[in-house]
Amino acid sequence: MSQNIYDIDSVRQIEVLEKSLGGLAECKRLGFIFEDAQGIMSLSVAGLGYLLSVEARGITSLAEAFAAGYECAQDEIKAKG
Repeated sequence: MSQNIYDIDSVRQIEVLEKSLGGLAECKRLGFIFEDAQGIMSLSVAGLGYLLSVEARGITSLAEAFAAGYECAQDEIKAKG
């Protein structure tokens, strides 16, 4: 079994993702973790977005996540208009 190798700047964030999503495989499946050609894993932009927009806000249900995403999109549209 190979050891997981993490980018030093991403270790804590990846640990939080693994704990909240049920493991490394699910984090990778969702695209929240990026693994480079040398096998070093780091937090992806999507993973950072999840931590900031969902985890930090305490969102726990799919409906809450959808509502937060919709609200974010509406704010973006208003800012451009």
